[in-house]
Amino acid sequence: MFRTIAVVAALASFALPAGAASVKVNIAGLDAKAAHVQIVRAARTACNAVLQDSAVARYYEMTPCIDDAVAVAEGKVAANDHHFAAVQSTGR
Repeated sequence: MFRTIAVVAALASFALPAGAASVKVNIAGLDAKAAHVQIVRAARTACNAVLQDSAVARYYEMTPCIDDAVAVAEGKVAANDHHFAAVQSTGR
């Protein structure tokens, strides 16, 4: 099964202009730990793109941005895996 997810880092703040960046990650054939490493790497890249204009914002927002992007991406992977398993078991 071909599995590619898009890790999206979005930042909307009063002090900062809203921005979003996405990085596609192919996690096909990877175990959970290796997939997590790839997702974190992609999240870091996306967050760097979103926060590139402000060193202060990068300092305060980088960790929450990465954490949020990883949580969303891994949630999508889990939901996709759950859906795939349901389709396999029911045939629909």
